Amino acid sequence: MSNPYEQQQPAPNMGYQQAYAPPPPDYGMMPPGHGHHHQPMRNGLGIAALVLGIIGTLTGLIPLLFFIAGTLGLLAVIFGFVGRGRAGKGIASNGGVALSGAILGLISMGLATWGLVVTVNVVSDTATQLNETLSSPGAMPKATKSQAPKPLALGAIANEPPFRLRVMSVSREQTVSSSIDSHRAQGSYVVVRILVKNSGNSPATFDGTDSGLLDAKAKQYAVDTEATISQNLETGKGLYDTVNPGQKITRVLVFDIPKTATPVVISMFGAENSAGSFMYLVKDSELMNSES
Repeated sequence: MSNPYEQQQPAPNMGYQQAYAPPPPDYGMMPPGHGHHHQPMRNGLGIAALVLGIIGTLTGLIPLLFFIAGTLGLLAVIFGFVGRGRAGKGIASNGGVALSGAILGLISMGLATWGLVVTVNVVSDTATQLNETLSSPGAMPKATKSQAPKPLALGAIANEPPFRLRVMSVSREQTVSSSIDSHRAQGSYVVVRILVKNSGNSPATFDGTDSGLLDAKAKQYAVDTEATISQNLETGKGLYDTVNPGQKITRVLVFDIPKTATPVVISMFGAENSAGSFMYLVKDSELMNSES
């Protein structure tokens, strides 16, 4: 007979199941898109454009380097616009840098054009000045006694437009002095005083520093510029002062020649590209003695 107070034990594994939570969806998998690598930005051309633009602009400030500036500027423009295009497509992130490089490239090309013009003008001007210098009377060798036109007699008037010139006196000095300074010759000074009259219609300058002196042996001597300037300041009319139409001045020319040399002829030039005037510094009788 069964005991009513006896608790019945459930049969093993009967009607009992252990509950387990189901695994989460996609357990063990990464979320979509997570872990994929982003494509790197292609900023190289934009940076290159900026660097080339800066270098090209600085180089363009030197006119002689116009070719380098132009080349760098052209490359900066090309790289800049290509880099700008990449930024528009989203494959570069430095569109502003690329644009700045392109702008600097345009500036470089403008400076290169300016440098080309400046260089061409400088070369052209230099060639012109060199040609004028080589063709000017002062740059050409002075005519020797045998080559020169027949010199005028001592005291005659030479017509060198716009001036009329006449030798007033010739002296030999060892030193020449003024209120400013004093000069001593290495050999002997030949001091020639010239009367200069402006016979033209406008003010003109006659400094005489391109004059030359020829001795009895056809040796040529140039003006002693320092001594000549000093002596002309002493006369009250500076060497480079203008002479008005109709005005007369005395111009002093000083030559330092060997003591044994005999001055014979002086050459003077008035207007630009003048052939010059040649005048004897001795009388005919003295000239014959010096030639003998």
